[in-house]
Amino acid sequence: MSSHKTFIKGLAKIKNKKVKWNDSTLTRLISPSAEHYQYITNADGKHGYFWLLHKLAGHVDGTIVELGNRRGCSTLAIYDALKEGQKFYSYDIIDDCRYVPSEVKEDERVTIDNDFDSLDAEKIKANFEEKSVSMLFCDTIHTYEQVKAEYDTWEPYLTDDAIIIVDDIRDDFGSSDPRTKWRFHEEWEGDKFDVTDYAHASGFGIYLK
Repeated sequence: MSSHKTFIKGLAKIKNKKVKWNDSTLTRLISPSAEHYQYITNADGKHGYFWLLHKLAGHVDGTIVELGNRRGCSTLAIYDALKEGQKFYSYDIIDDCRYVPSEVKEDERVTIDNDFDSLDAEKIKANFEEKSVSMLFCDTIHTYEQVKAEYDTWEPYLTDDAIIIVDDIRDDFGSSDPRTKWRFHEEWEGDKFDVTDYAHASGFGIYLK
């Protein structure tokens, strides 16, 4: 069993799924008065989405790419797990990231580009070497066509043991509709984990090459 598979199975056994950010880091990164504070911290223990993302980011050693950052909640969860010298690229086509403070944007390990099309093959090729991305997190348009195109576009840049994460795999159309991200989950031929019960109701999938 691969180390990734063993680690992911271990996550599912942990009952307390609150994000393990220390108080000083969390207070510095996002104010308790912020709109999404309770969601990010998983205060009710029912929304382990960011907890899972944080743990998965901390498990890999190489480059991490986030496709879709919107308010920046997931960006913070990944950022707080970064190791010294590790690279993190966060992309979107909407300029928001309201919860991401300047210290994160100015960190030399981090690149945030909110004018970056996740399917721009030429731009990707100009910024990444093949087999250089250890974790790919996809959270853009909630359709099968989008996530399938993103995976196909980024696949040459993924390491052989990369972790691919797709948010909202059960969202929008219903699991039986061929337009939904759930179709991507069903078609995946490698190891896959539907951890919706540990994340949030709209779904969360983890995939190993």
